[in-house]
Amino acid sequence: MATCYICRANKSRLLCEIPTGQIVRCLECGTVYRAAVITGEEYGRLYQSESTMETPFYLANKMAADPTIEPMPTFARGLRRLAELNPPGRLLDVGCSYGAFMVLAQKMGWLTSGVELSASPAKFAREERHLDVYTGTVERAAYPEGYFDAITLWDVIEHFDDPVSTMGEIRRIMAPGGVLFIFTINQESLLTGVGHMLYRLSLNRWKHLMALFYDVHHNFFFSPRTISSFLHRTGFEVADVQFGAANVRRWRTVPISPLMILGSDVIDFLSSLVRRRYRMFVYARKTFAI
Repeated sequence: MATCYICRANKSRLLCEIPTGQIVRCLECGTVYRAAVITGEEYGRLYQSESTMETPFYLANKMAADPTIEPMPTFARGLRRLAELNPPGRLLDVGCSYGAFMVLAQKMGWLTSGVELSASPAKFAREERHLDVYTGTVERAAYPEGYFDAITLWDVIEHFDDPVSTMGEIRRIMAPGGVLFIFTINQESLLTGVGHMLYRLSLNRWKHLMALFYDVHHNFFFSPRTISSFLHRTGFEVADVQFGAANVRRWRTVPISPLMILGSDVIDFLSSLVRRRYRMFVYARKTFAI
């Protein structure tokens, strides 16, 4: 039985077993997580690999320039709401990749810094985009206490191996009343629900289907309820939660089959009707006490 990394309870239920391990749900706090998380050492091997960082998804960030092509429209949406909650000041982008978001944030008036575990994208961000980027973890960067007015986690929180500890460091370096932004997948989305239904109908044989929902790089899978509970536990108060479609057709720099695009479009449409969309935009403020 896997101990929950969020609430430390030792009661969990198996959701699915895939080639890269077991996915379970904590019966106390409800968080879904990988029974054996990918640790920092293993992540080091994954993210220092050129083959990992040169895949189409990461290259979309490297090549980002056209404001109509993902990830730029999603970055812009997140920044607009962030500016409504907090006027531009010092911003830290945790897991900044090649720095495309930081460039856009600078254009909107933010003074940006970034941290990136992978050496190659961090070097590109510094040398090609002239950005202030630290190679390593946010803990090792050791920023001053209360330094940042906003901290952003774009597709990052699901990668943490010790999210409570990392969030403690993020809280420490955030200014009083600062805003934390998290962009991640909604575990309770209709798309994920359809995947689980097909898995059960296959009598748990379609393990590779479920591997699409539980990427080998991801350790934690939050719903609106569980991420709100997690943030409260770590000293933040949720200010807003918004949702977005998977909308895979907008990733024009990533090769996607027409059948996958069609299926995604249909589920995106249905998701909007039942309010179970695939992406979450979560905004939270640092509280004055835990």
